[in-house]
Amino acid sequence: MLGRQFDYQSLGERTLKGFAKPVQVWRVLREAAVASRFAAGHAARTGPFIGRVQEMGLLLDRWRLAKEGEGQVIFLSGEPGMGKSRIVDALFERIVDDSYYHLIFQCSPYHTNSALHPVIRQFERSAGFTLEDSAAIKLEKLEALLSATDNLSDSTRSLFADLLSIPLDDCYPPLDLAPAQRKAATIAAIVHQLTRLAEQKPVLFVLEDAHWIDPTTQELVTRLIDGIAATRVLTFITARPEFLSPWTGRDYVTSLALSRLSKTQCTELIAGVAAAQALRPALVEDIVAKTGGVPLFIEELTKAVMESTTPDRPAVPATLQDSLMARLDRLGPAKEIAQVASVIGQQFSYALLEAVTPASAGDVATGIARLVDAGLAFPQSQASEPSYSFKHALMRDVAYDNLLRARRQQIHERVARALEERFPAVAEGEPELLAQHFAQAGLADLACTYYERAGDRAAARSNFAEAVAHFRAALTQAGQLTESPDQSRRELALLLKLGPGLAILKGQQDPELEAVYERACKVGTTLSDQAGVFKATWGLWYTAIVGRNLEKARDRAQELVTLGRQSSDADLLLEAFHCRWSTAFFRGDVGTAFKDSREGVARYDRAQHSWMGPVFGGHDPGVCAHCIQAMTLCLSGSVGQAKTCLDQSLSLADTLKHPHSLAHALQNAAIMLQVAGDHEALAPIAQRAIELADKYNFPPQRAHALILSGWARAVGQDSDAGLELIEAEYARAVAIGPLFRYYAALLAEARAKFGKVPEALTVLRGALDTVTEPGIGFCVPELYRLQGTYLLRLTPNNQEEAMSSLQMAVDIAKQQKAALFQLKAAIDIANAASSMGQPERGLKPLRDLCANLPEGFDAPQLAEAKQLLSS
Repeated sequence: MLGRQFDYQSLGERTLKGFAKPVQVWRVLREAAVASRFAAGHAARTGPFIGRVQEMGLLLDRWRLAKEGEGQVIFLSGEPGMGKSRIVDALFERIVDDSYYHLIFQCSPYHTNSALHPVIRQFERSAGFTLEDSAAIKLEKLEALLSATDNLSDSTRSLFADLLSIPLDDCYPPLDLAPAQRKAATIAAIVHQLTRLAEQKPVLFVLEDAHWIDPTTQELVTRLIDGIAATRVLTFITARPEFLSPWTGRDYVTSLALSRLSKTQCTELIAGVAAAQALRPALVEDIVAKTGGVPLFIEELTKAVMESTTPDRPAVPATLQDSLMARLDRLGPAKEIAQVASVIGQQFSYALLEAVTPASAGDVATGIARLVDAGLAFPQSQASEPSYSFKHALMRDVAYDNLLRARRQQIHERVARALEERFPAVAEGEPELLAQHFAQAGLADLACTYYERAGDRAAARSNFAEAVAHFRAALTQAGQLTESPDQSRRELALLLKLGPGLAILKGQQDPELEAVYERACKVGTTLSDQAGVFKATWGLWYTAIVGRNLEKARDRAQELVTLGRQSSDADLLLEAFHCRWSTAFFRGDVGTAFKDSREGVARYDRAQHSWMGPVFGGHDPGVCAHCIQAMTLCLSGSVGQAKTCLDQSLSLADTLKHPHSLAHALQNAAIMLQVAGDHEALAPIAQRAIELADKYNFPPQRAHALILSGWARAVGQDSDAGLELIEAEYARAVAIGPLFRYYAALLAEARAKFGKVPEALTVLRGALDTVTEPGIGFCVPELYRLQGTYLLRLTPNNQEEAMSSLQMAVDIAKQQKAALFQLKAAIDIANAASSMGQPERGLKPLRDLCANLPEGFDAPQLAEAKQLLSS
């Protein structure tokens, strides 16, 4: 990542592991003479540094603290032209004699949804990539860069190659990581590299123009800032005022807002820019009056006056835009070069500019030289090939806005075509860049295609914020196409791709998500696209089930079964049953859940259906079918058969090598063992689930496993530690999906075991208050049973309320066909009636129930019931 911060000695070509051909190897000799990109290449952009004494004093103080091991963050905001970059320059000038490392992350308005774009650009500059480099050459250059870093693991090398979209081939080990893991590991590797540098020397990390930051880079910077306090790192962030910093609130973060220069400071700056050319006092007054204390405006108006063709009576432009336009007009033929460059962007390479402009190579070179000489652009010193940047975004905007719309569209198309045809690596790695140019060219069809590719690429890397932005942009472009079946098919495909990203990014209950799937249903129905309608309806079902709207989820699941039966696709019908058995389980409909999951077990074929897990719901339907078979058998009291099904689900999940499916199997195994009351068997299952969640970064599954691990401890021999664990995870767990009432039952049981009966009743009543359909919901009978039991313990004189709650548990369990819950409640009624001196009140219904239990009922509670009846 350090690139040209060092001087290197060539050691020639050497044979390295994994490379078929010898690779150029370098030895690090010393730090390069140029400390930063500001010291040389940006010299053209730095005018006199006037004022800002207090700001610079504070910056130097924070740099001192960072060097002493107290990491610091400076967040500098200011309007365009206020001198944010100039202060960065000035800081580098002040610390030129210090020994330190630096990193520059430059955000771009064209890459606000390009994940880790500033990081990638830093790597590319450091490795010396060019637009024409093949993948093999890039890999050689990357290896040469990384060879200068000691103790860099092969897995980290693979992550960095993957970040730069370089095929790994046989040079680096493959990344056996899920997308979310790969993203997390990449961020961790970057942060680790920076902190390693800080162990050697202080690090100045500059993030420029954070108002254009992409979501993943923001995540990276947040991770860095969170761990910066005890490191030798100064993070210097610049942004415009509209950007709301997410990093404030920490005691090591300092926020600064740049104010306008005073009249005296304006006069000093004018004199500094004019240098030996003295301007009349009246002219200086005019410039001061029109510029409002904005440094860039002062510099540019002063230069415009100095370059005036009527030096005796120069006119002061009325606005900054007028000033910059006047300076562009004086460039002659170079103005055309500036305008073409403005279409490319704030930064532009000579190679791309030469490919796009119709001018000769000589004219292009001459035009660029004129831009640099005029101070409107400057060379980028760390670039591996001739590259340039406009001095300020406002300069680029003026050049761009001066183009006629038709002319602008033509150039945008030429840029996109050049990237597509001459620089395929860019087209593959940054499809969103081509999409923007095609969109600005008015070519909606191609723009839609490239935005969709960008969304696919982002989603495959778990960069969901960027993926959602790209799919939305693609839909906007698709909406500009002529209405036709093809246009509708594109819209449907994009809607179905947008949905999952929205769900992850904004949550299943976000109104936009339901609207997206409703629109997809409508478009799919118009097209008579059964698969499309099925996927859209599945999205609506998933939104309902995670949003705890079990009635709507039941209706959507039934729609899916109807659609599955109407289609000729057996896979869709299996998934429809998958939705219906899952919904039935959450609703407490044991009969339907058992019947449909048995159908799922019969239909499932591993070779045919293992693809479905990553597509629908994140877990394998065969694994889930066995899980629900186990759950429903347990609820019916057939615990032995349930454990056999449980073993089958875990075995299948292990065989599939799909972490989410294994997490699903472990989660359901833990629930089943808890329902069965087998805390000893539950403990190792919960521990395995925790380890899996930690390995693959599955926060919801981790919270679930910790809750169940806590219950196993609480009802075992460690009630205080178990309760503490449940209390710590409860808020996270109840926020996840439709199992929140189940977690309430576990917490209540743990509290009561610890003697906190009133607190147990509080959580039970809160859970029961959420029951909107009488008798509907997994574990609702247990909530009533526990409530009745704890009421008797807390208020023995209020026996009828307690007995009513216990009877409610029996009735609901009978309705749900949950014989195990029904028997547990009947036993509690018998015990309560006996303590009240009315034994037959409880024994008769218990006797009747035991005589009519389902075949195969072997739950331990049966022995307890028989003992009561025989006593």
